[in-house]
Amino acid sequence: MRKILLASVAAIGFAGTASAADLAVKAPVVYAPVFTWTGCYLGINGGWIGSDESYRTGFAALGPQVPFDPRPTPADFDLLERSFSSDESGATAGGQFGCQWQWGSVVLGGEWDWSWSGLEEDNNTLFAAFTAPSGAPFASRAEHHHKQLDWFTTARARLGWAAWDRFLIYATGGVALGAYDAYTKVQFFDNAGNPSLLYNGSYREKRIGWTAGGGFEWAFANNWTAKAEFLYLDFGSFDYISPSSGFGNNDDSVWRTHIDAQEYVVRVGLNYLFHLGGPPVVARY
Repeated sequence: MRKILLASVAAIGFAGTASAADLAVKAPVVYAPVFTWTGCYLGINGGWIGSDESYRTGFAALGPQVPFDPRPTPADFDLLERSFSSDESGATAGGQFGCQWQWGSVVLGGEWDWSWSGLEEDNNTLFAAFTAPSGAPFASRAEHHHKQLDWFTTARARLGWAAWDRFLIYATGGVALGAYDAYTKVQFFDNAGNPSLLYNGSYREKRIGWTAGGGFEWAFANNWTAKAEFLYLDFGSFDYISPSSGFGNNDDSVWRTHIDAQEYVVRVGLNYLFHLGGPPVVARY
């Protein structure tokens, strides 16, 4: 009887232990980081810059020593004025720094960048001699126009939408500054084909303009992002004159060059993002 009682107690204890083992155990709380675009970043960029320039060239003033017979009229000289466009391109590379804040899916910030530009263009044209309707003879001439953008910098606002947490679509716009270098050479020839009147002029100046564009950025790691963007740069228009030389330097006629300077940039970039205050956390069960 005693053996039966002990066996019953042991069986009951074993059944209780097995039931306790079958009870569900609540999993521990796991804290997983949630990405935020809030912070400041520093990065590099590189890509391609193209031009959308238009030119207008011709006499701005006619001096008394220009050797034409009969004397051409102002309407005659309008025949020398011409307009043309250019669409050269080159490489660009630089860096950027910015800060931004995120509210829900909206990201607002500002960015400054500086880039070297390899945009350089040369236009060469040869014109044959002709006679104007008034009877004034115009000698043949060769025109050479050069323009380059050495570097540019922009300061822009950025407004974005964090569509899929780590994927940001943004629009951007602000002011731009560019360093331009240009020159013009117009060589006239006499009836024998020898060089005669020559016009030389140059322009070098930093120009202020505006920029607008957009792009997208992807956070492929907690502190690293990659972006691709497009920028349109408008630096307005500028004129410069080319004084004449030749004929004993007694000629005071002037050749004018007018340029409308617009550029566009397509580039990619890599940023390191410094989160302000560290990324927030959320409990997941």
